[in-house]
Amino acid sequence: LPLALIMITRTAALASILASALATEPNPPTWPSSVQIFTLDTSPSDIKKAVDAAFSNNGGDCDLGQFSTERYAFLFAPGTYTTDVPVGFYTSVYGLGTSPGETVFTGDKGVFAESACNWFQIGSLDTFWRSAENFRSEATHAWAVGTGMTWAVSQAAPLRNVEVANDLLFFEYIEGDAAGYASGGWVSGADVGGSVSFGSQQQFMVRSSKASSFDKPVWNGVFAGTEGAPSAQCGSSGDTSEPSISVEESVPLNAEKPFVKYEDGGKFSLVIPSVEKDAVGVPVDNNATVVGFESVYVASSSDSAKTINEKLDSGLHVVLSPGIYHLEDSIAITKPDMVLLGLGFATLISPSNGKPCITIGDVDGVRVAGVLLEAGAWSTKGAMLQVGETGTYAGSESNPTVLSDVFARVGGPSTGVGPVETMFLIQNGYTVIDNTWLWRADHYNNPDGGDDLPVKNYDNAAKNGVVVSADNVYAYGLAAEHTTEDNVIWNGDAGTVFFYQAEINYDTTEDVWDHSCLVVGQGVKSFYGTGLGCYSYFRDHAAVAEKGIDTGGNPAFIDKAVSVWLNGMDGSSIKNVIDGDGLNVDETSHVAYSC
Repeated sequence: LPLALIMITRTAALASILASALATEPNPPTWPSSVQIFTLDTSPSDIKKAVDAAFSNNGGDCDLGQFSTERYAFLFAPGTYTTDVPVGFYTSVYGLGTSPGETVFTGDKGVFAESACNWFQIGSLDTFWRSAENFRSEATHAWAVGTGMTWAVSQAAPLRNVEVANDLLFFEYIEGDAAGYASGGWVSGADVGGSVSFGSQQQFMVRSSKASSFDKPVWNGVFAGTEGAPSAQCGSSGDTSEPSISVEESVPLNAEKPFVKYEDGGKFSLVIPSVEKDAVGVPVDNNATVVGFESVYVASSSDSAKTINEKLDSGLHVVLSPGIYHLEDSIAITKPDMVLLGLGFATLISPSNGKPCITIGDVDGVRVAGVLLEAGAWSTKGAMLQVGETGTYAGSESNPTVLSDVFARVGGPSTGVGPVETMFLIQNGYTVIDNTWLWRADHYNNPDGGDDLPVKNYDNAAKNGVVVSADNVYAYGLAAEHTTEDNVIWNGDAGTVFFYQAEINYDTTEDVWDHSCLVVGQGVKSFYGTGLGCYSYFRDHAAVAEKGIDTGGNPAFIDKAVSVWLNGMDGSSIKNVIDGDGLNVDETSHVAYSC
């Protein structure tokens, strides 16, 4: 044989041997009880029994299950299902088709999330930590505000890659009262036949979607790569109150979230969507990588970080089944192109050695998705998630690292946790954050039962939500709340932020809160942010914030921003929106814009 042909044959044989060596896992895997697989052979009564049992633990009035230790993932194989599926805390619903239209819900309400509290002044404000993705809803329920699918949620409750035949409603009218307050939210990849209504939603991020029409959130809406979006406008307060609306024609760089697919014969695959630049409209990916579960390790909450790291080091992707993982060390991703995918809000407790929950080395193409990082009752010396080892890695535009639906919290289930230096530390260039909520808790679970208790005196301290020190970092749907210092610090060049929502901490006792919701470093030469919001509720002291956003004297970096005085002691205020631009907000004038 010619030498070239011999080499090709040997290379192909070697690749086959390596693939066989990696294909060490059973397919189908042994799923733990926190994962329920439904097929057309599953009776509707069995589906109803399972979803109702989960909701009885993690749903119901008022905010029942908010700090539950139960986690649930409901996976529906392609087909048509008539059962209504209420989605409570720490519950995720997934269609298992290649595309949303392969798994169809035809019930009256279909898959839905109602306000977690049936009192309008709370409403959906605490309707967190739940998700749904990759299915078609043909719901026809006549809600008070429209007909179709309701997803009345706030932060950390993403709706992804869904077809909705009728209306899609992101708020709920509390009967006999008013629209329930809501502080969401996120939707991407939605193809809506009817209208999309935000109603009482304070703000919202819409990416890569389309609908016959969209109305507007209360203060801030961002539409990126979305067909049918409303017209861009600067917000205005007073008698002619109008929200800020940012419209970005395309999404400059991203890859959709990995997902699980059901194959003929009862096997499973992991679908890893391809990287896209300047994407417009609902994603259609014909170039995704499909990996059989022979090359995927399904972890359970009893697994150690050591076990998970051994699987990653062997070249296996890892799916974290729902549960609470008490890590003894970091989950360390050291190889390029690896996937760490959580189902049902798999929760990683920071290790007691002070290291991050997850570290990513100086490598490209890593995908981390669907996990909740939680601070333990000890100091986390660096970050809860660290991207980059040396702090000098430039990354790859053609193969970025993407963080999809990765959330973090310091406090909530209890108090007396941390302190944490920062929740995310981004040190690799070309990293994409695709929806996150980084929450220093303002309230925590009452150990004696009864109402949640307020966090005070800088308990559960977390200095920052995100620190970015790399160039070419993108964030779509960024939220960081209640940190003890600057919520976000951005020191890298060529950064991009579409939608940012921040609340200053409630429990400062200082006269002047000498920090900002967003600080762009003095040495930064270029940055673009649009649809940015900084909100105050100085609950414990009449503090004054000098500025909502600090750009180091470069306000042109920001296209649209808003400051809001939510509530607080008389005399508390945010003096201006950006670097002296934009009016003061206080107890008499609640909203100010800068455009």
